[in-house]
Amino acid sequence: MMIKYIVSDLDGTLLDQAGQLSEKNSSALTKTELPVTLVSARAPQTMMPSIQQLALTGPQIAFNGGVIFKASGDFPLILAEHPLKRRTAQQLVAALQSEFPEISLSGYDLQNWYVQGIDDQVTAEATLTHQSPRLMNLSQLLTNPVLKLFKLVVASDDPERLAQINTFINDLALTDIAVQQSQTQSLEITADCATKEQALATILDAEQLTAEQVAAFGDGPNDQAMLQSVAHPIAMQNAVESVQAISQFVTKSNVHDGVSYGIKKYITKFNRKVG
Repeated sequence: MMIKYIVSDLDGTLLDQAGQLSEKNSSALTKTELPVTLVSARAPQTMMPSIQQLALTGPQIAFNGGVIFKASGDFPLILAEHPLKRRTAQQLVAALQSEFPEISLSGYDLQNWYVQGIDDQVTAEATLTHQSPRLMNLSQLLTNPVLKLFKLVVASDDPERLAQINTFINDLALTDIAVQQSQTQSLEITADCATKEQALATILDAEQLTAEQVAAFGDGPNDQAMLQSVAHPIAMQNAVESVQAISQFVTKSNVHDGVSYGIKKYITKFNRKVG
């Protein structure tokens, strides 16, 4: 069965270290003429430059599966959304603020990125995504009954501290959240049903495609379950070991146009072989 659909993570995969989409990757995706879904922990608006460069019109996945959307001018057309439950977010934020007052804690609704202070992690994220943070106390923000918060991010440059925080969150036994690590310095918290693999399954069902017809590119721990859900998982050379271990093919790194190389050396060759 031929590969008929391509899925790609953004940061660390399709984009280089500066968060840019190279002409080589862009050209390779365009020339395949296969539908492409970008899957990211990013907010929809910070995915838009890549979507526009690739002229994508199909469904895209933001917030690790928290939002499925299509590009519609400068604003996303929401197809499905899974925000955090407000009471759960309130409980989690209060617990984190009390137990770990020094950490970088931020949250995202559909249009805004809310931070409680400007630190190195916030500055680095703003440089990468070009999204401007808004200073806001998250506990106060969550008193708004109409607010839809899609993602909370806990960041620390101390890996041991981050591991302690992860354990602390797990010990809270909040059954309606998913905690994922996409970067070494941050934990991303979404609704329990907001995962990349579940969002992708929703899209494939709507497009009447099977997992055997899909190739997916990824690099981080939060890509692993998604990659395992398709027949053609492709890991970046810079991917974590666990992601490389479950992949059919390891392509070049994200700074050496690994998506372009993977399309040429795996997807195109596979389709020629079975076609």
